[in-house]
Amino acid sequence: MNLIIFAWDKLCRKAGLSVIADRMNYESNKNINRPDPQNAGAIDIVCPCYNPPEGFIDDLDRMVEAMRAIYPERRMRLIVANDGSSRGFGPQEQAELLRTVADTEIADLPHRGKGAAIRAGIAMSTAPVTIYTDIDMPYTAESMRSVIDNVIAGYDVVIAVRNRSYHSRLSPLRKLMSYGSKALNRIFLNIPYTDTQGGLKGLSPKARETMLKTRIDDFLFDTEFVVLSARDKSMKITEIETTLRDGVVMSSMSGRVLLRELKNFFRIALGL
Repeated sequence: MNLIIFAWDKLCRKAGLSVIADRMNYESNKNINRPDPQNAGAIDIVCPCYNPPEGFIDDLDRMVEAMRAIYPERRMRLIVANDGSSRGFGPQEQAELLRTVADTEIADLPHRGKGAAIRAGIAMSTAPVTIYTDIDMPYTAESMRSVIDNVIAGYDVVIAVRNRSYHSRLSPLRKLMSYGSKALNRIFLNIPYTDTQGGLKGLSPKARETMLKTRIDDFLFDTEFVVLSARDKSMKITEIETTLRDGVVMSSMSGRVLLRELKNFFRIALGL
């Protein structure tokens, strides 16, 4: 497995890829949607949730409070999209979340996948600034702040690019998938953004509309969203290097999921 990862790494570097993807944005286009002045201070955080770990509510509360401390003058709403969890997020846990984290809304959905959950949460967002991230909020508050600040500055899509600290915590299979996806993005999708699966992105209202046009229900909804956004030359896009919080453990992924996502990738590449 280590030999395969080494070979992928060499291929990626030869193709001009690195952990920090190419930077490109459409600076010349100024005709982007502006937030409603009556709601200019709001920020929505969308988190998909599927069978969360024990104690996630306290961790979520700490991170939301850390972000609210950064933006004390702005309303910050948490939107949790429950992707049909079979454990860990039943009526008792949902009630506890609503008691613990102020200004929280929950969307209850049948299990379809992370992409479907994100779309449901995005559909509930009404703020001029929306970000989405995983339920454990794995990135540092400063990383999330950088994403939010760039949406506030006028970007439609802010893509979190994972630095070396992220990849050092991945299992061999996940590392192979990460480097492999960058190579596939560069070769087949013809977009300048190769790190599409970071799991943290910032969206303007215009970008939310694009997210709601995605169709993939599984993990590669992220890539589909970036492809659709990049094809819209009026969309203002940028990338931000981000860092994981200390102590975050990345989940494993099965070979079955890998094969399913490879199928989804070629759906995107072929426009199906």
